[in-house]
Amino acid sequence: MVLGAILLVAAIAYAVNFVIVHVERTTFQSVEDMRKAMQGRYAIERDYEDIIIEGDDITLTYLAYTHYNREYAERYGYNYDEQDSVYEDHVVKWDYRNGVIKTEWMGDIFVDKDGNIRRGDYTYGTFYKTDKPRPEPIDPSTLNNPEGDIDADIPLEEEEAFEEREESLESTEDAAEDAAIEGENDVQA
Repeated sequence: MVLGAILLVAAIAYAVNFVIVHVERTTFQSVEDMRKAMQGRYAIERDYEDIIIEGDDITLTYLAYTHYNREYAERYGYNYDEQDSVYEDHVVKWDYRNGVIKTEWMGDIFVDKDGNIRRGDYTYGTFYKTDKPRPEPIDPSTLNNPEGDIDADIPLEEEEAFEEREESLESTEDAAEDAAIEGENDVQA
């Protein structure tokens, strides 16, 4: 009876995994089909984050909030010292049968039914495939108040979104450090 129960639990676990993969994820016919389909830019526009997949290389970028979000820069000031945080990784396996891109240190990246991606260790959102280029940085000379408004109140939604972004950035920094990869900072144009 114990052996039967173990086999039943294993069969149920396999069935649940099968259903999750085929209901929630995009699967592909081959590695080449997956690689070809997944090329391009994926972004979380509200958080100024993106992932770019080029061949087997993946670049995760946290765009400097004060350089791209005009409302934020007007309210809290433009930070001239802040730079984009750029992390590079490499695909080690295109798991086309399960809709998973396995990377060296960034973790698993899941492909949803719409072809968008979600990092396995990233619980805050989905990176949506987009043809739009990255936003252009703000010219600080065009800001009415580049030093910010010291009396500005932070709405709860903005504070929570900022905290989520910081947690994601810290998680990425920790994973990069564990993999002995240093984040690179791009110089703003």
